Amino acid sequence: MGLRVVAPDMIGYGQTEAPRVPPESIAFYSFKRIADDTKELARQLGLPRIILGGHDWGGLIVYRIALWYPELVSHIFSVCTPYIAPSKNFASLEDLVKSGRLPNFGYQLQFSSGQLENAVQSREQIKQLLNGLYGGRTSSGEPAFDVEHGVHLDRLSQLNHTPLVSKQMLDIYANQYAKNGIHGTLNWYKTRKQNFEDELA
Repeated sequence: MGLRVVAPDMIGYGQTEAPRVPPESIAFYSFKRIADDTKELARQLGLPRIILGGHDWGGLIVYRIALWYPELVSHIFSVCTPYIAPSKNFASLEDLVKSGRLPNFGYQLQFSSGQLENAVQSREQIKQLLNGLYGGRTSSGEPAFDVEHGVHLDRLSQLNHTPLVSKQMLDIYANQYAKNGIHGTLNWYKTRKQNFEDELA
């Protein structure tokens, strides 16, 4: 097919910068900023048109990049993330969860609260968190994570190793996250208002 594949890390992940918010603006993590960065990356690579694909956060972003820069994007695909049209009415994450419209996003309230980044800072704590997010359970079968609550911090040190990821892979992930901590990853959950305001402009 003659296609070239480029797989950039999103800000806050992998080898990227992970600006701390505050003092930096949450706009560093906004969909608009990622769209601008993607357009610039395409320019630097000499690509006038691109096919965009994404999963999870990346899945949400591909739609927004196509909306802001339709001349750049020829096709998109998104895995596990439906299209959500821009809205003129803001609904906070808290309202969506507590109203019962999206109770399975309860974990995002915890992720955006600052609680996790304050509690999980060392490499060992990060490794325990990742083990829990990948399905590690206590000896009595209790999970470390559920979608309505989030992470059960009191269980992290009691988890058996997850069957989903090898110990070697978990070490690699923990080493990557330990470079900047988990705040960059969690900042994505704090962008709802910023993304809404960008789309109104």
